[in-house]
Amino acid sequence: MRSSPVTDRRRFALLDRDGTINEEVGHLADPTELRLIPGSADAIRRLRDLGLGVVVVTNQANVGRGLLAPGDLERIHARLREMLADEGADVDAIVHCPHAPEDGCRCRKPAPGMALDAATRFGFDPADGFVVGDHAGDVGMGRAVGATTFLVLTGHGAEEQETAGDDADHVVADLAAAADIIAARIGREAAAMTHDELRATALDYLDATADTVRRVQAGCLDDIAAAAEILIASLRGGGKLMICGNGGSAADAQHLATEFVSTLTIDNPRPSIPAIALTTDSSLLTAIANDFGIEGVFARQVESLGRAGDVLIAISTSGSSANVVKAAEQARSQDVQVVALTGESGGALAPLADAAIRVPSTVTAHIQECHLAVEQLLALMVERTLYPPG
Repeated sequence: MRSSPVTDRRRFALLDRDGTINEEVGHLADPTELRLIPGSADAIRRLRDLGLGVVVVTNQANVGRGLLAPGDLERIHARLREMLADEGADVDAIVHCPHAPEDGCRCRKPAPGMALDAATRFGFDPADGFVVGDHAGDVGMGRAVGATTFLVLTGHGAEEQETAGDDADHVVADLAAAADIIAARIGREAAAMTHDELRATALDYLDATADTVRRVQAGCLDDIAAAAEILIASLRGGGKLMICGNGGSAADAQHLATEFVSTLTIDNPRPSIPAIALTTDSSLLTAIANDFGIEGVFARQVESLGRAGDVLIAISTSGSSANVVKAAEQARSQDVQVVALTGESGGALAPLADAAIRVPSTVTAHIQECHLAVEQLLALMVERTLYPPG
């Protein structure tokens, strides 16, 4: 039988007895009548394996009424422990309230007394724990201490569902199903990083981003300047800019087009610069994809809109996006110049470009971050050349 000291535990599950762990047989008075609900012992073992403490909390008004002797109750609980042990499970304690409903005690569920006493005894926060039972009283006790509550449909749970189901956080088939949910929740919480871990992750990530930016600065300035010169010459000659990309690069296309057509800042109110993102018209995109295939969604628009002297800004972190490559091929066939933003390899796109800015990285996220910086820089260089401030 597995056991571990309760002092090591930080969270607890408080479980009802009759109808939750063992079968409901009315007023249980004989240990030989105990029958475990199938799967309940395994569920308790799983809860313990998750690092939870387990306390059984049960209303036993028959003790106070003299219908069940305290010694008989002890024998029932001893037998329950034996049956659980036979299946490799154990509990930290079994506590009971001996009072009748009319006694108005602080411990009879749904009052929180038993939960609070267990929390004091074992040193845990009941609001951080779980309460599982088949009665509205179990749910009520759990809610009173802020715990996550489960109404099981074993025992009286099915008949209690109408009145208690809305109050419970979860309505589940049985204790085993409750254990499944608890295990999933604890797994998610365990996977979550601490503040210090999050901070360290942020530092590592930003260091990597900064390193990639430094490598762009060291190796891509001539290409950036060449790209800016192409854009400036086109716009001075009455040309326009067409921009395309997929996913995050599609968002970049729209962002960059906005910077040109609107303005970078309101501090420099200048004429609008003609630019269009080829990623925005859903009717057109879906029609072309349906009629010509997804690889043609940008090329078809270049064919329609592109004129000699225009520029296509083609964005692909891999340089291998088929629809972006095809758009570049179409642009070259129409004497439309191509500025490419890619990753380190350049893919099939870079050789098609009149200027290719290859971010020296193979990490998509860092390539995208640098693309955005370069795009903002290109817009700034174009604006300051064509419409200098002041």
